[in-house]
Amino acid sequence: MYSISRIDLYDRCPWAYKSTYLDKVPREEDESRDTGLELHGLIQSYLNRLFSLNLQTDWSWAQAQHSSSKDVAEVWERFYNVFSLPSILQDPGVERKLAFSRSWELCDFFAPETYFRMVIDFHFRQNSLAVVRDWKSSRLMPVAVDKNLQLLTYAWGLCKAVYPDAQEFFLQLYFLRYGITRDVLLTPEDLTGIPKKLEEKIAKIEEDTKFEPRPGSFCGLCGVSAHCPVIARSLVPREFIAPATPEEVQKAAEKLLALRVMAKAITARLKSWASIKGPIPVGDQVYGPSFTDSLDTEKVVQALLDGGLEREEIWPLLSVSKTALKSSLKKLKKRDLLDLVMSLTVGEPETRFDFKKAELVSDITSEKTQIAA
Repeated sequence: MYSISRIDLYDRCPWAYKSTYLDKVPREEDESRDTGLELHGLIQSYLNRLFSLNLQTDWSWAQAQHSSSKDVAEVWERFYNVFSLPSILQDPGVERKLAFSRSWELCDFFAPETYFRMVIDFHFRQNSLAVVRDWKSSRLMPVAVDKNLQLLTYAWGLCKAVYPDAQEFFLQLYFLRYGITRDVLLTPEDLTGIPKKLEEKIAKIEEDTKFEPRPGSFCGLCGVSAHCPVIARSLVPREFIAPATPEEVQKAAEKLLALRVMAKAITARLKSWASIKGPIPVGDQVYGPSFTDSLDTEKVVQALLDGGLEREEIWPLLSVSKTALKSSLKKLKKRDLLDLVMSLTVGEPETRFDFKKAELVSDITSEKTQIAA
């Protein structure tokens, strides 16, 4: 049985997929995953209540819901303070479970013939428009969302099983921490061939006999890292990754101290190599240099004041990175000030060596070339 989340896990790390779904290795506790599950449960209960009572909001009920997690409580409060059901709401569904057989016919979610499953957080119709909302509890929020396989699959499943005559599909990723959505509009033509694309992904999984580990940015998030052979080859036994007794905790602390010394020596070697020969690929990441401009604070403050910003708007910007400064000025509709601010640098750019996403490697190399020039 497959799903988008299973396919995504395989794409990130075949070994983690095998450990989790084939070998049934229990996943470690994950605070962010637990936060997402609790928030989904709260929202599901809230929406079902609104439907049953024909309400758009019910703040008194929402305020009465409590969580032992401060993070969940804060996100939940932000959600119910800004959310209300749309006025035009036809055929809605919450946590709709859809399942399909190998012939891509609708079947029971727990039926033996189930081949592919999906759970749609929230959906409804507005005449010929089908709307899907997917709740996101993560702190990362993309600037824009493309027509990725997950969104296409949700739209296809909704069209196949619930709204077969819909003419357009409006998909929203709702970022609960910020009350902001990222939207994609699809037509029935966009959904052509989705089962085939899924079959191609699934065939790759079923043909795999090795399930090799794929170290990268996902390491530490898979939930089965304590059993990972890559970590084992790094001479870090399981009792150091997940110590369970006072003796193991003591040994783990000793190992951590030794690893920090080793890491310092290894980092020096890698920095030397990357400085001369370029970034070092590691899975979907690279180890290499990045460059940070050092700004003249006094000149920056004066330039922003001259550009029309108030002092209370400026102070939050002074301790952030160039990327955050750029984003903040864009939100304040003062993006034209960025070039001026960036011209107020002091001395040579600071160089920092660390891991970055692999797609940034060309940008890193280009930036290094420009600075050298």
